[in-house]
Amino acid sequence: MKLITLILKSAFVLLLLNSSVTVAYSDNYNMEKTYNIKDYGAIGDGHTLNTHAINQAIIACSKAGGGIVRVPQGNYLTGSIMMKSDVTFYLEQGARIIGSSDSRLYRSYKLTHQDPNEPINITVSDSATWCNAIILMDHVQNVTITGTGTVDGNWPIDSSGRHRGPHGILMGDCKNITISDITVTRSGDYNILALFVENLKITGVTIIAGFDGIHIRQGRNLLIKDCKIYSRDDAIAGGYWKHTVIEDCLINSSCNGIRLVLPATDLEIRNCQISGPGVFGHPRGTRMDPLVRRTLTGIILQPGAWGLGAGKLQNIYIHDIRLRDMETAFTFVLNEGNQGNDIFVKDVVATGINRIACSVEAWPDSSYFSHVRFKNISIAYTLNNEHLSQVNDFRRPKTESRPIPYWGFYVRNVKDIEFDHVKMDYTGEDKRPVMGFDHVDKVVLDKVSYRNASGVQALKYSTSTDMKIIDSGPFDQ
Repeated sequence: MKLITLILKSAFVLLLLNSSVTVAYSDNYNMEKTYNIKDYGAIGDGHTLNTHAINQAIIACSKAGGGIVRVPQGNYLTGSIMMKSDVTFYLEQGARIIGSSDSRLYRSYKLTHQDPNEPINITVSDSATWCNAIILMDHVQNVTITGTGTVDGNWPIDSSGRHRGPHGILMGDCKNITISDITVTRSGDYNILALFVENLKITGVTIIAGFDGIHIRQGRNLLIKDCKIYSRDDAIAGGYWKHTVIEDCLINSSCNGIRLVLPATDLEIRNCQISGPGVFGHPRGTRMDPLVRRTLTGIILQPGAWGLGAGKLQNIYIHDIRLRDMETAFTFVLNEGNQGNDIFVKDVVATGINRIACSVEAWPDSSYFSHVRFKNISIAYTLNNEHLSQVNDFRRPKTESRPIPYWGFYVRNVKDIEFDHVKMDYTGEDKRPVMGFDHVDKVVLDKVSYRNASGVQALKYSTSTDMKIIDSGPFDQ
């Protein structure tokens, strides 16, 4: 009850805050002066370079105290567009911002600081070369990018995955940012990247191809809503999120659906559909078959996956989720310096889970989960890989989930966990146990049903685990 109250309270505050910002912008549309980029020399023929013209329109708008920079129908080739505070960048229907193939035309966000307590694992030197973008927001506030047009990175996919281009939209050290209703496509790297942001609202955005869809490191008061994401890499990723809501999103990925690589507190993920295989392949394959479309994990929470990031997974509420055709549904992992408290997963239907059990696991002796609950969960596995059934040993995960000697759930270093009305089934053949528990103090299985192979011990746990089983067991087969 404590978890639900905290999450709903934070969500209400977040939505109220963002709604008030949006209303303020909307009320000013008719009052603010409009700056048409064509009046500053922009030509939408798809060939003329418009970097100077577009930026001159933004500068004029900013010097006048803010307003609307209007991008009419047309194809506008450009390098970096430098947004300024109090500007609305409005892409009309048929307007297309097209990134130049000349990497010299892009500018970078200047990362000037790091929080030693919450490192984002990007260095100042990295930012000079990696943090370039088509639309760049560097230390600005009160900016809106909206309309029905498109930001097109126009960046060819490199099958080796080594040579990436500029991000689509990047914001660093920014406040009160809204991105709504536009399409972002074919970015050379991440489609939308945010570092050190506060009050960020991304709604109604369609993301096609590129690598990560939306990636945020160090953010407070974040809302991602009504977005459609079809990404090569992780669809939504990042960490050090505080007060975040992800809702009503349609996600397709050739990597992971929603992925934390750093801690988060007060995170709610609700009413989302995550499906595989990916429409656009990820270049992690072989030389002969470089693009892989296989979806890995629906929701993976793994702080420290890409470099240590101390902190907690705390007050996480995941509910009303549909998952389809991927290797595994959930993977929650703690690394050095991490704790996990009050995690509630509810009302989930997962089908076509085809390789790996769900897991809640902490590996360092000083890291552990507490107060974890799964309720009203249905997971249907498709198990046709003979090698998986023969897995009898495993190690600590690296950056992705991996095969383990259980087909349903694996739990490690958890103080207390409850499974309430959980059903696990599979097609195919598998001789592994359903669930395994290592270093777990207390487990409650309440109305848990599962398929179990003849002669296989369904549940494996030590005598030190306080195991309470209520109306649970294998169903009729």
